[in-house]
Amino acid sequence: MNAPADFSPEFQAYGGWVAAAAIQQQDLFNEVVGPDSLQVDLDKRTLTGERGVLGGVSLLGSFSHLDNTWLWGWSNPGFGPEAPAVAGTLPIREFGAKHGIDEFTTESPDLSGFAEPAYGAITLAITAGTVIGGRGVWSTAINEGRGHVYLHVADDQLPQAAFDPIATPRLLMTAVSVFPSDHRRIVHGYLKHFGLQYAESAEAIRSTIPDGSTLTTTFDEHGRLANVSVNPA
Repeated sequence: MNAPADFSPEFQAYGGWVAAAAIQQQDLFNEVVGPDSLQVDLDKRTLTGERGVLGGVSLLGSFSHLDNTWLWGWSNPGFGPEAPAVAGTLPIREFGAKHGIDEFTTESPDLSGFAEPAYGAITLAITAGTVIGGRGVWSTAINEGRGHVYLHVADDQLPQAAFDPIATPRLLMTAVSVFPSDHRRIVHGYLKHFGLQYAESAEAIRSTIPDGSTLTTTFDEHGRLANVSVNPA
């Protein structure tokens, strides 16, 4: 059987819904944590660096650059579902079973058919992390660069991203490049994430944002996101 060339429709539907907000949160996480080298202790569930110690660390999974497969922490024989660093990720598997998202329930999803398998692994990790909340995903090379491990960080010391009208156009455009199947769903999910009400027509979605400005997203005849603008009140 050939490996899939993309994620399943069910994964894409969920991923698109959370994508823009997840990208923003991950950007903030990367900015706060910084590029410093960090030390991982999965027994204590901590990340330690020059900026201090972060707790609430869980093992999402790992990606092999040799065969381009992902391995969930709960399926890793060195850990398993009962390991303290893994137990907190089990709601991802349960969510996948409930919503038919095979990528969340298959022990070792095969990403070798993807145009960029390593990028697929990053997308899988960040999307999965949104199921259990938290503040971001951290990764590092393992096995002399033959793989990467992905950790979910849920330390309340880390900030949660707030609505940012300046960043919104970039976030939405980036999200539709990752999950291009349903552009409107991406906008809907982003607005719902921040509790924003909106009015929708065939051509546009308009929402009043916290500072009173109007966020307008327009779509072409194929339903693709054409423009994102923020107009002052």
